[in-house]
Amino acid sequence: MPEADAVVILGGGIIGFSIAYYLSQDPQYKGRIHIVDAADRLFESASGYAGGFLARDWFAEKAAPLGEFSFNLHRELANRYNGHERWGYLGSHVYSLSLNDAPAGVRGEDWLLAGTSRAQAAGCRREYGHVSRPGEAVNEDGTPAWMAPQTGASWNAIAGTDDCAQVEPRKLCEFLLSECEKRGVAIHLNTRATRLGKNTDGRLSVVELEATDRQSKPTFLPCSDIIISAGCWTPRVWATLFPTSAVEVKIDGLAGHSVIYRTPRYTKPFLNASYGPGEHSQSKDQHISYAIYCPPTKSWTYSPEAYARLDGDGKPEIWIGGLNDNSTDLPLPDLPTDAKKLINPARLAELRRAAVQLTGMTNPSGGVAEDDLEVVSEALCFRPVSQSGVPLSSRYRTERWVSVQQVFQVRRFG
Repeated sequence: MPEADAVVILGGGIIGFSIAYYLSQDPQYKGRIHIVDAADRLFESASGYAGGFLARDWFAEKAAPLGEFSFNLHRELANRYNGHERWGYLGSHVYSLSLNDAPAGVRGEDWLLAGTSRAQAAGCRREYGHVSRPGEAVNEDGTPAWMAPQTGASWNAIAGTDDCAQVEPRKLCEFLLSECEKRGVAIHLNTRATRLGKNTDGRLSVVELEATDRQSKPTFLPCSDIIISAGCWTPRVWATLFPTSAVEVKIDGLAGHSVIYRTPRYTKPFLNASYGPGEHSQSKDQHISYAIYCPPTKSWTYSPEAYARLDGDGKPEIWIGGLNDNSTDLPLPDLPTDAKKLINPARLAELRRAAVQLTGMTNPSGGVAEDDLEVVSEALCFRPVSQSGVPLSSRYRTERWVSVQQVFQVRRFG
């Protein structure tokens, strides 16, 4: 098969590697697959630092079929490759926490009901009971004991393991990377696509690649298709390759700080549940994860999200985020690896205060919970958000050049 029958994927994140992984398994495709990424390290933005929460049906109507398809693929992949141990795949129990000073009638997941995204269906939501391991310590309200009791608060269980799950994003991406390398996918780091070339028939035939640091001469990679999956950097890639195009790719970068921490009260809750036909762990106790969504209160002006899960090594941890900045407040850096320079310690301190209130040690004399949390890591990542609120997937043709522009914004992956 000539190299000209190659697909070049621009962007080495969860979407780029997912495309490469499934394309490499297609028996009808015999060409080469290349992944090109401008950074010198992979998974340094949302693919490595986002929350990793998955839902079957928390989507706008137009995106609902894709959302359910994606959710089922995650579960299928986890069942096939023991994702429970390899990338922390777990069914998730979901809580909405409304504190006594929250706006009247507002629940923690209500932000999902606005605009183009929703938590299941407004007015038709099923309530779930609290879930804990037999014999595990629980609070008076039935919630797991690692959740700090909240005076005057309302805990609502809004979703269960059939419809929600969690992954450790970086571990999942590293698994996809490993599988792609086994299948011969070529990976080009510290490299940008700068120009496209066509053959005598007017079709795409080559992409010019340039080192990000410009320390070497450009190279030319024969190919038949280009897929742009660069997340919130996609508009920049598009403008570089198609400078005269009237098509505008409307994707913004939503910046979000996050903290991963451990608490001595979060151990390993279990639920004896089935995760699908033929699932390898169906006959034994299965760990589950937890998610907490909170509305703004006097304690915080944003909507905290806390995900209690197991990391890729099977250790319990909690990811907390929800403190976001738009592109005006925190502009998108040139490279994902530049995000660390933009971390704001004050934002991290805000998240830690929320973590203490949600899961800190209860003060015997009452009042604010005590801080006995162990911080594992702190991060800032930029997540792609389409201005329409739904995923974008389209084919672009101009002068018989063929370029596939495929950008997914999976709402709750990040």
